Amino acid sequence: MNLILDIGNTRTKVALFASRKSWRSEWTLALTAEWLDQFLDHVIPDATIVSVTGIRPDWLTDWLNNLGPWMELDHHARLPFSNHYQTPETLGRDRIAGLAGAIELGYHPPFLVISAGTCMTIDLMEDGRHYAGGSIHPGMRMRLEAMHMLTARLPHAPVLDDPALPGRDTLGSLTAGAQWGIICEIEGMVARYRNQYPELNVIITGGDMEFLASRLNAVIFAHAELVLIGLNQILNHALEAE
Repeated sequence: MNLILDIGNTRTKVALFASRKSWRSEWTLALTAEWLDQFLDHVIPDATIVSVTGIRPDWLTDWLNNLGPWMELDHHARLPFSNHYQTPETLGRDRIAGLAGAIELGYHPPFLVISAGTCMTIDLMEDGRHYAGGSIHPGMRMRLEAMHMLTARLPHAPVLDDPALPGRDTLGSLTAGAQWGIICEIEGMVARYRNQYPELNVIITGGDMEFLASRLNAVIFAHAELVLIGLNQILNHALEAE
């Protein structure tokens, strides 16, 4: 049994995997040792992997040491692909895990992995499992917050389940620009990549996955647990190498 901890900018996702299939997973906005103990419910994992994109809790290392063997995903980890990013130490852990998850699910390169959260990332895996890089974009909420914070008069608009196009007032125009704008941005990026890689597959994950996947014209595959699957795959890869 593997324990997976994915500590993001906004929330933490936690999963227990039996072999290569998720047994159960949950998420929280306020990670505590007590919450993790309740999640485990007396289950003692054989190994644990931690990925920290957000803020690392001060108590986490001691908690993990008391639990059993564990590893933290960093740029030194053994990966199921070759990493040609020029600054691997700065590469987001969620980006690494998303690529590994797509490989574990059987997608053959070339493919794009889109992770739509606080920021949106788009990463390209080339033939031969060569990862060269991608792009980082502001997410939907970040776009709305930036337009409010960096201007004198624009209000703070909420993310809507079904934003109108066109927007017929200022709030509606903000949501139309942020939410429909990110959809057009993804479609434009996918089209550019497909000019070079006609057989390209596109996989999307992240907190805004459902909103985006249901509206994109590009043919894509959606996987809510892609990063967790990838982290489990990286942990198994490391254990098999021992």
